[in-house]
Amino acid sequence: MSSHLSSDIQIEGDLNCSTDLIFDGSIQGNITSKGSLTIGQNASVAGDLKAEKAIIEGKVNGNGDFTSCRLSPTSVISGSVSTVSLQMEEGASLEGQCKVGKAKA
Repeated sequence: MSSHLSSDIQIEGDLNCSTDLIFDGSIQGNITSKGSLTIGQNASVAGDLKAEKAIIEGKVNGNGDFTSCRLSPTSVISGSVSTVSLQMEEGASLEGQCKVGKAKA
Protein backbone atom coordinates (compact mmCIF):
# COMPACT_ATOMS: atom_id res chain seq x y z
CA MET A 1 0.00 0.00 0.00
CA SER A 2 1.24 3.49 -0.78
CA SER A 3 0.07 7.09 -0.59
CA HIS A 4 0.33 9.53 -3.50
CA LEU A 5 0.19 13.29 -3.05
CA SER A 6 -0.07 15.02 -6.44
CA SER A 7 1.43 18.25 -7.74
CA ASP A 8 -1.53 20.39 -6.61
CA ILE A 9 -0.74 19.69 -2.92
CA GLN A 10 0.94 22.44 -0.89
CA ILE A 11 1.98 21.71 2.70
CA GLU A 12 3.43 23.91 5.41
CA GLY A 13 4.57 21.61 8.23
CA ASP A 14 5.98 18.13 8.66
CA LEU A 15 4.64 15.07 6.85
CA ASN A 16 4.89 11.56 8.36
CA CYS A 17 3.85 8.41 6.54
CA SER A 18 3.85 4.82 7.79
CA THR A 19 3.69 3.35 4.27
CA ASP A 20 5.37 4.04 0.93
CA LEU A 21 4.89 7.64 -0.18
CA ILE A 22 4.97 9.29 -3.59
CA PHE A 23 5.14 13.06 -3.14
CA ASP A 24 4.84 15.35 -6.15
CA GLY A 25 3.69 18.56 -4.49
CA SER A 26 5.28 21.42 -2.60
CA ILE A 27 6.23 21.32 1.08
CA GLN A 28 7.94 23.58 3.56
CA GLY A 29 8.70 21.02 6.24
CA ASN A 30 10.25 17.62 6.81
CA ILE A 31 9.08 14.34 5.27
CA THR A 32 9.50 11.00 7.07
CA SER A 33 8.41 7.71 5.55
CA LYS A 34 8.74 4.29 7.17
CA GLY A 35 8.62 2.76 3.69
CA SER A 36 10.00 4.04 0.41
CA LEU A 37 9.81 7.71 -0.49
CA THR A 38 9.59 9.05 -4.03
CA ILE A 39 10.01 12.77 -4.55
CA GLY A 40 8.40 13.29 -7.96
CA GLN A 41 9.62 15.39 -10.86
CA ASN A 42 7.20 18.24 -10.05
CA ALA A 43 8.00 18.24 -6.32
CA SER A 44 9.64 21.05 -4.40
CA VAL A 45 10.82 20.27 -0.85
CA ALA A 46 12.23 22.79 1.63
CA GLY A 47 13.04 20.49 4.54
CA ASP A 48 14.74 17.27 5.55
CA LEU A 49 13.89 13.79 4.24
CA LYS A 50 14.11 10.46 6.06
CA ALA A 51 13.19 7.05 4.63
CA GLU A 52 14.48 3.54 4.14
CA LYS A 53 14.54 3.83 0.34
CA ALA A 54 14.37 7.10 -1.57
CA ILE A 55 13.98 7.99 -5.22
CA ILE A 56 14.55 11.68 -5.84
CA GLU A 57 13.32 13.16 -9.12
CA GLY A 58 12.48 16.73 -8.08
CA LYS A 59 13.98 19.64 -6.11
CA VAL A 60 15.07 19.27 -2.49
CA ASN A 61 16.55 22.02 -0.34
CA GLY A 62 17.45 20.09 2.81
CA ASN A 63 19.21 17.01 4.13
CA GLY A 64 18.43 13.36 3.43
CA ASP A 65 18.93 10.28 5.62
CA PHE A 66 18.29 6.99 3.80
CA THR A 67 19.33 3.35 3.65
CA SER A 68 19.34 3.49 -0.15
CA CYS A 69 18.92 6.45 -2.47
CA ARG A 70 18.60 6.92 -6.22
CA LEU A 71 18.99 10.36 -7.77
CA SER A 72 17.33 10.62 -11.18
CA PRO A 73 18.57 12.90 -13.98
CA THR A 74 15.99 15.56 -13.03
CA SER A 75 16.89 15.68 -9.32
CA VAL A 76 18.37 18.82 -7.78
CA ILE A 77 19.49 18.54 -4.16
CA SER A 78 20.98 21.31 -2.08
CA GLY A 79 21.96 19.75 1.25
CA SER A 80 23.71 16.79 2.81
CA VAL A 81 22.84 13.19 2.00
CA SER A 82 23.65 10.22 4.25
CA THR A 83 22.96 6.76 2.83
CA VAL A 84 24.31 3.22 2.80
CA SER A 85 23.79 2.85 -0.96
CA LEU A 86 23.70 5.65 -3.55
CA GLN A 87 22.85 5.53 -7.25
CA MET A 88 23.31 8.86 -9.03
CA GLU A 89 22.25 9.03 -12.65
CA GLU A 90 23.85 11.33 -15.21
CA GLY A 91 22.27 14.77 -15.01
CA ALA A 92 21.48 14.60 -11.28
CA SER A 93 22.65 17.56 -9.20
CA LEU A 94 23.87 17.31 -5.59
CA GLU A 95 25.34 20.36 -3.88
CA GLY A 96 26.43 19.54 -0.34
CA GLN A 97 28.07 16.79 1.65
CA CYS A 98 27.50 13.17 0.78
CA LYS A 99 28.21 10.27 3.14
CA VAL A 100 27.86 6.81 1.60
CA GLY A 101 28.38 3.49 3.38
CA LYS A 102 27.76 1.95 6.77
CA ALA A 103 28.76 3.97 9.82
CA LYS A 104 32.01 2.87 11.42
CA ALA A 105 31.85 1.67 15.03
